[in-house]
This record gives sequence, C-alpha cells and structure tokens, in this order.
Amino acid sequence: MLDLLKEWPILACCLATITITGAAGSFEPVLPIHMRDKYNSSTIIISIVFIAIVIPNAFIAPFAGKYTSKERVLEKVAPYGRFSFMVVGSLVQAMLIACLGATTNIAGLVVNLVFVGFAGGIAAVPILSTMGVHVERMGGDAYAKVYALFNIAYSIGVIIIPTVLPPIMNAVGFAATMGVVAAILVFGAIVLAIHPTIMLCKNGRSAYIGDSALPFL
Repeated sequence: MLDLLKEWPILACCLATITITGAAGSFEPVLPIHMRDKYNSSTIIISIVFIAIVIPNAFIAPFAGKYTSKERVLEKVAPYGRFSFMVVGSLVQAMLIACLGATTNIAGLVVNLVFVGFAGGIAAVPILSTMGVHVERMGGDAYAKVYALFNIAYSIGVIIIPTVLPPIMNAVGFAATMGVVAAILVFGAIVLAIHPTIMLCKNGRSAYIGDSALPFL
C-alpha cells in the first residue's frame, strides 16, 4: 500500500477523497446549528433541507459514472481525463459552498445546496475508477489494496474535517466556516491538477490526440 501511495495519481486521488468527502460531511455538524440560530428551524425542517444535498448527488452519480467511462469524452479533456471531472466538480462546489453564508432565507439555502449536491457527485464519482485504471496500467492486481486506501482516505475526510468545523464556527461564524470548507476543496482541486498539467506542459496537447496518443487517466 505504501508503494501505491508513491504513485502520484493514487496519492492525489486519496487527497481528493479526503477533501471531497470531508466537504460533503461538513454540513452535518454546522448546518443544523446555523438553521436553528438564524431561521429558528425545527428538527423536521432541518432534516428536510438535508434532502436537498442527497437527492441531487444520487441523481447525478449514474450520469457522471457513464461519461467518465467514455473514451470519446475523456479524449476531449486530455490529458486531464477523469481528473477534469474531479477538478471542475470541486471548484464549482467550492464556489457554491462559499456563497452559502450569503443566503438570507431557507429557500435560497435549499437551492444552493441542490447545486452543491450535483457538483459533489460529479467530483466524487470518478475517484475510485481513476485509481483502478492506474493500478491496471501499472500491471498489478492490487485492486483490494487501492480500495482499502480509498476507504482510509474516505474515513479520514468524514472524521477530521467535520470534527474541526464546530470550533471554527464558534470562533468565526457560519459564513467564514463555509469559506474554510471552500478553501479545502480548492486545495484538493489544485493537487489533482498538478500531474496532468505537468504532462500537458511536457508533451503538449497534440501528444494526446490520435491513434498514437500517449496514455492518460
């Protein structure tokens, strides 16, 4: 497993898993408090609002999985390939989360969260398949190990980030806390973009087009 982590695409996917899943879990400890304090919302209203994140995420996941498996689609964004979905999804989600603190009513909050759910699904779906494709190209069969790494990264994300957010919210408020979550997502997007950008600068866009195209994820 340590040898797998020495592979930059695997390490980048693990870091992205931490940031993306951590962002997804960031609402659970802070959003109920924000809604109770600002809108005097009941537990029923709060639980219904959380549906605004879950349903769009579940809806977009099959489509994200479908298009991140199409070679024709991936070739158009080469050499970023599957990483482009993770990067764009993370950046869009970061912008939407940063705007959450500016909402002035529950309706605006729900609409924003719906789009957060869509962007989160686009960002999260390609991660595991990207790790699997890289392992296959390495010539190994370490699928169980790479899945274990994914689970470890997932666990770190959903434990650490939601745990540190409540003290931050107590200190700086809800809007600034969402800014912190957005910054974490931007950091993850930058990490994901490093390797494909180096490949692009080194080989040029034309090297990834045509029958003799260089491989990319």
